[in-house]
Amino acid sequence: MSNKLVLFVVLHLFILSSLLFSQPPGSSEIERAREFFNAGVKNGIDGDFQAAIANFEKAIDLNPLFAEAFLYKGLAEIETGNYETALKDLTITIELDPGFSDQAHYFRGLTKYFQEAYIEAIDDLSIAIRMNPDFVAFYQRGKANLKLGEYRRSLQDFDIALRLNEEFHEGYLYRGICLYYLEEYEDAMNDLELAKVNLPANPKAFYYSGRVRLKIKNSYVAIEDLDKAIELDPDFAQAYEARSQARQNTGNIQAAAADREMARSVKTQSGAEVREQTAATTPAEEKPAIAASTDIDFAGLFGGAASRSEQKDDARKEDKQQVQPQSEDSSSIAETETGIPDINQIDSGTYNKSLKQVVSRGFGVQVASYSNTSNLMNLAEAYEEKYEKPVFINVSFVNGRKLYKLIIGQFDNRASAETLRDKLRAGSFPDSFLVVFENL
Repeated sequence: MSNKLVLFVVLHLFILSSLLFSQPPGSSEIERAREFFNAGVKNGIDGDFQAAIANFEKAIDLNPLFAEAFLYKGLAEIETGNYETALKDLTITIELDPGFSDQAHYFRGLTKYFQEAYIEAIDDLSIAIRMNPDFVAFYQRGKANLKLGEYRRSLQDFDIALRLNEEFHEGYLYRGICLYYLEEYEDAMNDLELAKVNLPANPKAFYYSGRVRLKIKNSYVAIEDLDKAIELDPDFAQAYEARSQARQNTGNIQAAAADREMARSVKTQSGAEVREQTAATTPAEEKPAIAASTDIDFAGLFGGAASRSEQKDDARKEDKQQVQPQSEDSSSIAETETGIPDINQIDSGTYNKSLKQVVSRGFGVQVASYSNTSNLMNLAEAYEEKYEKPVFINVSFVNGRKLYKLIIGQFDNRASAETLRDKLRAGSFPDSFLVVFENL
């Protein structure tokens, strides 16, 4: 372990111990901290992230155990490009309050992505996915896998993101990019056409469409796409290079030379590294800018923060005043509008994707466990279709906390279950493992 890392760990432990063992804040400090927090939220909505950071710091000074203030300060630090500080804030959030752990892991993974630490980003995003399988977490993990050239894993992540949200247009763009590098040009073109329609101001959609058309020997249409990419981003060096190739193919030698010269000029002016793009390297224009606004709706996040935390405080007060025992009678479980029982009303047991309790025997492969049911049913549906195996949800309590275990397949013998486990480990679930249904 390097001296720098040792120093960071010692300093972090000192800070955390100071937070945990300092005098607990009184009710007046907590109330004043809430006021500064709400002021920081308003600053975030207005886009004044420096002021937001200042108010969150005041809230934390008054209440050093205010996990949500650390979380939103971390988001503001991301927006201002202070990635190391953001990482510290998000790590403290995780350690102070498990209730914010899924969000903090997600944004910590995103921060590491912006730092180009893609392997570490995938670790955090995978934890966030296990806790709350939201489509944006799959999307961001797909982008990190794309950066590493892990195109098959990237494709799986984008597939799941789009299954969870078919209206997520950026998912089609990046899946199209991934398919381009996998040389699956017809499918890539389908996704990129959707991206061009729904993201008409995004130059990447037109650039990669042009790249695909170059591969399928349609240089004239490629030039039209690349013209649009350059119109949207006049400093898009790779688009000039691709258009140069397309113009060369059509015999326009003079224009091709002009594009090559323009590409060199843009790279020189921007200080960008000149390198050949191949299927083994991720595209240079994929690198993020300092600000994260294109990937995070910060205004939306800050806008909901105050009301969510106030609702949480009210809920905790109500919980202390009145505890309603849950009925064990399955007939009393509420149903959703689709006629499927509400999974949040289920106490324990193993269920199929229609939430009918089943008695399964033999072996299955557990791929994840969640404390949050958001998108859980969509995931069960998506995995059953993807892997052509039944998907089960086991509901149980661990250390007083309700967990939802997602299990794929039901096998009479261990060997068949191990075959599926090995397939899943090689794909999106490197931590999957065998379970015996009778032992759940």
